[in-house]
Amino acid sequence: MARQRRHPPRRRRRGRFSGLYKLLSILLVAAAVVLACVVFFRVNSVEVTGNARYTAAEVIKASGIQMGDNLIALPRSRVSASICAQLPYVESVSIRKALPDGVVLSVTERVAAASVESAEGRWLVSAQGKLLEKDKGGVDVIRITGLTAAGPYAGGMIQAAEGEETTLRYVGELLAELESRGLLGQCAALDCSAATSMTLDWGIYRVKLPRGGDYSYYLSLTQAALDSGKLPEGVAGTLDLTITEGKVNFKPGV
Repeated sequence: MARQRRHPPRRRRRGRFSGLYKLLSILLVAAAVVLACVVFFRVNSVEVTGNARYTAAEVIKASGIQMGDNLIALPRSRVSASICAQLPYVESVSIRKALPDGVVLSVTERVAAASVESAEGRWLVSAQGKLLEKDKGGVDVIRITGLTAAGPYAGGMIQAAEGEETTLRYVGELLAELESRGLLGQCAALDCSAATSMTLDWGIYRVKLPRGGDYSYYLSLTQAALDSGKLPEGVAGTLDLTITEGKVNFKPGV
């Protein structure tokens, strides 16, 4: 009788399921990592830096972060938005996770640039137009006249009274330029009541500016005139930029 040839055992079945085993292994590892994050990475400390106007406790409360929150799943954009909405002087918040259990909130605060009229009294406003709080008179800012804020509330953006929308745009452009040049502290008042010009009190001078235009250019002309050494030393007066284009005209006296 002929011998039957023995064939080696087939391994196709093992090969067929090896890919499935690998996939299951990967899923189990991923699940273990997620579980570890949920169980072990919990908020145990919150540090606040850059704050001056608000205490650390006020910033943390506004953030909505609670001890024991999941650190990995912490919603940074929501935390930042919550702080900025509740604390008007906060301009931005940088959030850093300090593993394994810490959070660092780095706050950038606004400064009051001006004081504007409203039906409910005067309000402090930033150079970007954000209403900060009612003006209690204890802060040296640019006092604006000829512009009225409509329906002001802390944390909101300034809205102009009817018919003053264009004036608000000009004021916003001028304040932003003054802030970028570090000149807010040198100016005391801004009169917007005239139909064709605005007058800025700058040190001992009154600077008469056109309503609208390139305020970066106008301020550069003014600064050049102040630095030229041609103005009478210590003599107050008006620097008029509305008479001759590209030239500052000086008139002594207030």
